[in-house]
Order: sequence, then C-alpha cells, then structure tokens
Amino acid sequence: MENQAPKLIHPPRRDLLLQARAAQTTPGVYLMKDPSDGVLYVGKAKNLKNRLVTYFQSAVHEIPRIEILVTRIHHFDVILTETEAEALILEATLIKKYKPKFNVRLKDDKAYPYLKIQVNQPFPRIEWTRKVYRDGARYFGPFPSAWSAREVLQLLNETFRLRDCSDNTFRHRTRPCILYQMNKCTGGCVGKVDSPTYHESIQSVVSVLEGKSQELVESLKRGMCDAAEREEFEEAAAYRDQIQNLEVVTQTQGVIEAGSQRSRDVIGLARKELDAHGTILRVRGGRLVSVQHYHLQNTDESQPDSELLFNFLSQYYLSRLEVEKKAELEPESMLMAELASEDVLVSEVPGDVELLEKTTGIRLRVAESPVDQQLLNVARTNALHALEQNQKKVKGHGLQALEEVQEKLQLPKLPHRIECYDISNIQGQDAVASRVVFIDGAPDKNLYRRYKIKTVEGSNDFAMMKEVLGRRFARSEEDLPDLVVVDGGKGQLSQAVAVLDELSVQGIGVVGLAKARVEGNFQAVEVKSSFERIFIPNRKNPVSLYPTTAAFKLLTHVRDEAHRFAVSYHRLLRSKRTFKEKS
Repeated sequence: MENQAPKLIHPPRRDLLLQARAAQTTPGVYLMKDPSDGVLYVGKAKNLKNRLVTYFQSAVHEIPRIEILVTRIHHFDVILTETEAEALILEATLIKKYKPKFNVRLKDDKAYPYLKIQVNQPFPRIEWTRKVYRDGARYFGPFPSAWSAREVLQLLNETFRLRDCSDNTFRHRTRPCILYQMNKCTGGCVGKVDSPTYHESIQSVVSVLEGKSQELVESLKRGMCDAAEREEFEEAAAYRDQIQNLEVVTQTQGVIEAGSQRSRDVIGLARKELDAHGTILRVRGGRLVSVQHYHLQNTDESQPDSELLFNFLSQYYLSRLEVEKKAELEPESMLMAELASEDVLVSEVPGDVELLEKTTGIRLRVAESPVDQQLLNVARTNALHALEQNQKKVKGHGLQALEEVQEKLQLPKLPHRIECYDISNIQGQDAVASRVVFIDGAPDKNLYRRYKIKTVEGSNDFAMMKEVLGRRFARSEEDLPDLVVVDGGKGQLSQAVAVLDELSVQGIGVVGLAKARVEGNFQAVEVKSSFERIFIPNRKNPVSLYPTTAAFKLLTHVRDEAHRFAVSYHRLLRSKRTFKEKS
C-alpha cells in the first residue's frame, strides 16, 4: 500500500478572521490561497478590511459557492492600491494570470479601454481604443469602463476644442463644420488655427491625462457654483459630472503603464525602529503581475536608507542569479537575457551602482514620470503595511491568549478589540479616567483616551465609571469593542452593564477585573490569597485566573496598562494644581 501524503490542515476560520480584521481599510486586491499557495480566488475591494471580514465572520454562508471557497482557504495575501480603479484593473490582470477556479471569467476577455493621441501628427485627435501598440503614440489609461473613457474623451474635446472628425474627413473639408460654428472646435481643417497653437491645447490635454488637472477642476467648480447661484441646476449638474469624470482621468493607474512592454521591478522600503521591510512589485509587459515581501533582519537605525537599499538589492538579485543559472532550461524560469534587460525602479540610487549593475545585469532607475512615482508609492505603501503586520504579530499576546479569554469568559466571539477603563483620584480630587485599547492582543496607543471627571463630586468611583462609559458609548462613530474590562469588582461591573443597557448597546462582553485578595484571618498559621478574579454579569462567584495562563497575562496587561495611563494623567493634573496653589 502506497504511503499517502499527510493532509494539510486549514487554520480555523477565527484565525483567518483575526488576519482579516488586521487588514488595511484602503482599496486593494486580495488573493485567497490553498495550503499549497495556489490561488483560489482573486477579488478587489474599496475597503479591504470590511470585505475580508465578511468572508470569515459568518458561521455558514447562504451562498454555497462562497461557503465552499471559505472552507478551502488556508491563507490570503493582499496588495494595496491607491484608488479603487487601480484595484479593479489589477484584479483583472491577476485573474488572467492565475485563472482561479472560483472566479468568473469572460471568454472574450476584452482588454480595458485607453485613450490614444498621435502626438507626432500636425493636428492629432483623441481616439478610443482597446489595443496598445508601440507606435509612438501616447496612451492613457486603462479606464475602468468604456463609458468612463468615452465621457472623458467628450469632456476633453469640448473643453479644449479639439477636432473629433476622422482623418479622411479632416483632409477633405473645404469649410468649417457645425462644431466650429458652435465654438466646440478650433477649425484646424480649414486653417483657422495653426499646428503650434493646436499643439498647445494637445499639451494641456496630456497634462490633464497625466493627473495635472487642478486648474481645470478649479475652473469647473467655479462654473458649477455660478450656475447654482443663478439657479440653473441642470447646468450645475453638467459641471458636476465633468468634475467627476476628471477625477477618473486623474487617477493615474499605478498598476499599469500604458504602451510599455518592458519588464521591471519596483522597490519599496519601510523602516520602523530596528525593523525594516522590502517589497518588490514585479511589472511584466507594463502590468503588475505579483508582489513579493521580504523582512530585513538585523538592521541598524544609524544605517542610511541607501546602504540598506544596496544590501537588499544585492542579496535579492544575486540569489536570483544563482537560482536561474541552475534552472536555465526550465520553460517558466526567467532566462539570463531577460534578467539583463530588466529595469529596477528605486526611490534613490544607492552606492556602488556600477558594481551592482555589472554583477547582476540589472539597470537601476529613479522616478522620472508620474507613473514611476505612482508605482513607487504603491510599493512603499505595501512595504509599510507588511512591516506593521509583522510588528503586530511579534508584540501581541497571540491567538492562544484571545481564545483562552473567549473560552474562560464564555464570550460569543473572539475578543478582537478589548477596551479597559480605570479611575484615578485622591479623595475625589483631580479625578480622571483612562481607556486603553488592545487590538488582537497588542496595545494600540493611537486609540488610548484620557477623561476628566466632570459631573461627580467627591470620591465615588462607581458614579465616575458610569460617567466615563456613558461619554464613550454615546459616540457612535467609533468602532465598538468585543470586550469591555473595568478595573474593579461587582460595583464597577454593574455600572458598566447599566450604561450599556441604557444606551441600547448590544453584543459586547463586559467583565470586572479585581486584583488578588488576601484573606482577613491573620490568626491563621498560613496566610491565604486568591488569584486575580473576574466578575461576569449574572454570575454570583467570580472566575479565577491562574498566573501561568495566556489569558491571565493578557487581561492583567490590559488592566495594568489602564491603571498606569490613568495614574500618570492624575499625577499630571495634581502637579499643575499644586504649582498654581503655590504660585
């Protein structure tokens, strides 16, 4: 009997949900993958976090196809983009490359539309096309839809009074057409404008298509406001539509460089403290086909970016060179000739450029055009995102701690976001409160908040807790936590529950965390003490936490951090008051 290969175990859905909740809220593309790293599905999203969470937060999806997909997902990758249009086009590119079994694919596989200008002609016009050639023309796009491309073409023709007729009609006209009489064309066909003047308009069109359209947008906005003041709302709506179309134009597509057939890599670096991360966008035939991530170890804060970049490039390309020499005959490997013709786009040129280029066969280039800069921005954004995700994994308490907390406190869902509140005062003076927030088991100090107690006189911690929680949960624009921890016992817990009930806030776990307690029988031979105690609503006896558990370490870290933050604020206010009283 043949030995069967061991089955690859899929991670739990809640583990994937944690990863989804850690995703960015920016536009981008996600790739759902199986255990062997094969691509099951490619999707795009305006908000990556919101879209990814929908896959894993439901126990069973109503659509069978999606449920089957989710059960096969082992992990997923994300590629951040700057606009939703970029995400749409990158999605189509990756679907063509990977042909995922869960994606719907069109048989005709039409290309996205472009706008084309034959800039070397005396009187060029803007053309609409789906094909890109290396014919000396300027191509702009791609556009998300044929409608948006045609709307932009019409807008530019009317704004800059360009010709719209075919080349044959243009050559044989003997008198101006009706568009000239309507002041929508300059009449180049009958000599009403010379070629240099006409090319000035073409250059303005090129600037707009390259994203430099601020002046035109401001002019259209003024026209829209003037029309609205005259109560000519149809005209104002027309201006509004033109502005929206221009926004489509100016979303330079960083994922595709129209008309370019060259292959190149775009390098993005991100650094934070002693960590660094390198990202490589692999552009082939003008299209972004993959994103590769590399964590850089043993970096030094004093090391300049150029030196770090040189080390990264030399190690990456020398290792590729060695691998490709060994696999030179494999049909899918990149041959040495292709490697030698490859450009590498970087934000700055590192030292020893000639040595690196001579050794590896690459050509280093810095940003020379808006498309170059856009590609570098995308690379840097993805590098920073990967670096932040890596730091979260290192600094957090981990999935095991969250699972233990969920099980110990009998929570309905994993406590992705934990908030803890603490009160600090001395006999009611300088009363303050703190809120700390842990995301996926790691403190997120950007979400910490400090409160001055405003409505409570004297030393009444219960009433103070009620005030603070009421102020926090009355703010509906902020994300709700999965678990609220209050520093204290049954009294503080009852105030927290009352506030949430009063504000009709549902689906949030609430507990009180009290410090360890020593028994009061001092005549006993052995002094006994309890563990940290957790009070849960509608339960008489508290739950004990054992110091060796991951749940104990996480919850006490949350409580101690809230106490530290509250005490530091209380001391600050007390010092200011004391200074004023003495002066």
